[in-house]
Amino acid sequence: MEQILPSRIIKLIKKSESGDFASSYQLFKIFGSDEYGVDPDEKMSSHYKELSAKQLEGGQLRVADIHLENYKGFESLIMDFSMKKGSTILVGNNGCGKSTILDAIQKGLTHLSSRLSTRSHNGDGIEKHELKTGKNYASIAINYDFMGVRFPMIIAMTEPGYEDSAKSNYSGINELGNIFKTAHSINPNASFPLIAMYTVERANDVSTKDIENSDEIKEAQIWDKFKAYNKSLTGKADFKLFFRWFKELIEIENSDNAEIKALRAEIRAKEKDLDNPLLKALLAENKNSDTTKKLLEDHENSLKFLRSKLNNYYSINSKTLHTVEDAIYSFLPGFNNLKLQRAPLDLIVDKDNVSLSVLQLSQGEKTILALIADIARRLTLLNPNNEKPLEGTGIILVDEIDLHLHPSWQQNIIPRLEKTFKNIQFIVTTHSPQVCHTIDSQNIWLLKNGQKFKAPKGVRGAISSWVLENLFEVAQRPPEDKYTKLLQEYKSLVFSEKYSSEEAKKLGTTLSRHFGPDDETLVELKLEIEKRDWEDDFEKD
Repeated sequence: MEQILPSRIIKLIKKSESGDFASSYQLFKIFGSDEYGVDPDEKMSSHYKELSAKQLEGGQLRVADIHLENYKGFESLIMDFSMKKGSTILVGNNGCGKSTILDAIQKGLTHLSSRLSTRSHNGDGIEKHELKTGKNYASIAINYDFMGVRFPMIIAMTEPGYEDSAKSNYSGINELGNIFKTAHSINPNASFPLIAMYTVERANDVSTKDIENSDEIKEAQIWDKFKAYNKSLTGKADFKLFFRWFKELIEIENSDNAEIKALRAEIRAKEKDLDNPLLKALLAENKNSDTTKKLLEDHENSLKFLRSKLNNYYSINSKTLHTVEDAIYSFLPGFNNLKLQRAPLDLIVDKDNVSLSVLQLSQGEKTILALIADIARRLTLLNPNNEKPLEGTGIILVDEIDLHLHPSWQQNIIPRLEKTFKNIQFIVTTHSPQVCHTIDSQNIWLLKNGQKFKAPKGVRGAISSWVLENLFEVAQRPPEDKYTKLLQEYKSLVFSEKYSSEEAKKLGTTLSRHFGPDDETLVELKLEIEKRDWEDDFEKD
């Protein structure tokens, strides 16, 4: 007898049928367990699991929140990302825990990555030396959000000899991984999320060896979708892998690729098969037999498949090539015409109409090139059917996003990342006011003494000196500097009505020579003196 379903379940079914992933996922859980007041139904549970998988396309993966307990310098820290749109920036003094938070998220992502890309459920755990001093256990709890559904996980560690105070739990991300794998089994071209971390070591990635040794990488190991996760969480942008991949795209574009040549040869051989005189005679004698019809049909289908495969190589890879190039140019103003040089093997780019090897670029330029090229390569692999692969979803962590960048580039890096990779959640650290004043205050966390604090209002659009003082808590002028102290003395003389003294006049002249007469503080003090003189004259009259 068919069970009568409660109205809440019927509502979920209707929402599921209209394409709602969260409802489909809930129904998969409901029919797969007896905990929801409905009789378990394996067939229905499998149906909604498959439906969930089909509805993944276009969804955004995000870190919703993280809770650290006794992990490194943090006794207890809860950080909520769920209400924040766009990037999240972590700021604070050296040693305040910015990189610790990225490390904790990265540990969680290693578990998610293994469940998405392999059959293994391996991931990084908490090491004994990462326990907060004096504590015998630690845990990292992370909630991932995908299309409105939370997928929790806990990484825990207790020292031997102590009762378990926290236990690891991976049930949530196990389910998320299974749903993505189901999606892949239904559609091998289904999009997958990018998961990556870039540490300060990313700045050392572009070298001569990356280019010279690129051919050591075996082609069969590169272009599988799941290889986009290869070394994605090691902290380094893999420029060697990018160079090999880019070289393959160029060769395909120029019809110089070995696989293209083999495919063309196979098509020519297939076309010649039917020109064989003996085969022609045999087919003519038996043209009405089912065997002959089947043979001809199979041959024609085989040719269609090979021709389609060849066309796909040209259309997809040509589009991919231009997509990646455009992403790089958007971050490197004045750059264009990225091309492969054969002898000696090199990657050449035009900068302000001058051709340069990528090895000749500045450290900041190479840092940006390696980062953007790596992200773009991975996204195009993970989104094979997406017309705009750079709009794929994912989570990217970047430590010291301002590393080696000119202040003007620091000012543009986050807006350009968000514009180019619209559906990526960036969580970054920085010491730069130029990075911060392009971001809303609600997206900035200040870390201090093992705790988090909201950024002051008005960071976005503020002048750098204001951000430096009010967010980073750094004085606008170096407090121990000789001229800072002289300026403070002069200010004290002005406000204590001693600005007419010889000492004040001498100080004013010295400071004006050093800073220039248009220095903001000197101008303010000059106006203060004029105001006080006017008040004195007014009282005399």
